[in-house]
Amino acid sequence: MSPLPFFLLEITICLSITITTLLLIKPPLNDLLIELCGNEVRAKFWVMFTQIMLIISPLLIVIYFTPTYTITAQNLLQTLTDLLFQTLLGTFITLAMIGQIVRKSISRAIQSDTSPSVAEAS
Repeated sequence: MSPLPFFLLEITICLSITITTLLLIKPPLNDLLIELCGNEVRAKFWVMFTQIMLIISPLLIVIYFTPTYTITAQNLLQTLTDLLFQTLLGTFITLAMIGQIVRKSISRAIQSDTSPSVAEAS
């Protein structure tokens, strides 16, 4: 298999995995962000930002590590394994970063809800 058709196959597989992840995470993320952001407009922005990052990150890794050699039957399985690893690694790193940010936001929201206000102390 020549590099160009395989490159297109890699992009298709990467986007398929990424879009599946997006479809799974979007509804709960949207609900959570509406609560954390205070309104739907801000939440929509951050959901869109997350979607873009979840598409770009795995795609960058896959494109950077795309083999430039001709794919043969002998190295096809290894190349597909590398593709799957790269896509999942990019998705994992992005989700981990987003998860950390959301976790910190939730912690701050909980602390501000449970901490006594200055007005109550006086």
